[in-house]
Amino acid sequence: MPETGDASVYVYGVLRASDQARVSAGGVEGAQVRTLEHGALAALASTVEADSLAAAREVRAHWRVLEEASKTTTVLPVRFGTVMESDDAVRERVLGADAAGLADLLEKLAGRVQLNVKGDYDEERLLRGVVQEVPAVATLRERVQKLSDSAGYYDRIRLGELVSAAVARRREDDTALALAHLEPLSEAASAEQPHSPNASFNLAFLVDGGEVDAFSEAVGQLRAEFGERVALDYVGPLPPYSFAETDLNTGAEAWA
Repeated sequence: MPETGDASVYVYGVLRASDQARVSAGGVEGAQVRTLEHGALAALASTVEADSLAAAREVRAHWRVLEEASKTTTVLPVRFGTVMESDDAVRERVLGADAAGLADLLEKLAGRVQLNVKGDYDEERLLRGVVQEVPAVATLRERVQKLSDSAGYYDRIRLGELVSAAVARRREDDTALALAHLEPLSEAASAEQPHSPNASFNLAFLVDGGEVDAFSEAVGQLRAEFGERVALDYVGPLPPYSFAETDLNTGAEAWA
């Protein structure tokens, strides 16, 4: 493959050279995606014109390339916006920097998929449950309702603290319950901090492709146990990106 001259090289992900995936989807700037090999590894890449990238417009193209490639092989994603000066730079600093580690991780993830399970509370039902289950909250809430805004100022602060602590405990308990149901059916689990006030948990599971049906059945059982208290969002199978813990970007320039 000839070098790209004055243009730059955008990098999407790393895969085994023996498992090269054909990607028909256009890459960033609509460019054709090609493969750069280095020993037993290969990188999905495309040529881009320097200083012409608009990140907000290209995020979908980045993930579309990875998702299409992942339908037929295991791909380790490179951080969105990774640009290098040449094909040789990709070979040397992405594929060659830790070839053994990348090969091991690709082997570990081969045949596995990611399944995401998120839980959300209904705010009104959640707060009603806290009041019913925590006597101190119920007592202070009743007291605050009888006071003026100025007279009940500090009591309202304390009430907010008690409610916040009770919700945090509820999140911990519900996360533990979800993990107890689902983690035994997975090879690994990853938990992210909830990003919204009504979020209960945000979990990712690494699951063997042959065990997806059993895992899905367990999600159904968990949904029944939570009932209306927690609304579950179940997404997958997905490429196992949450478990591709490696730095593929040493020496690369990122654009934004």
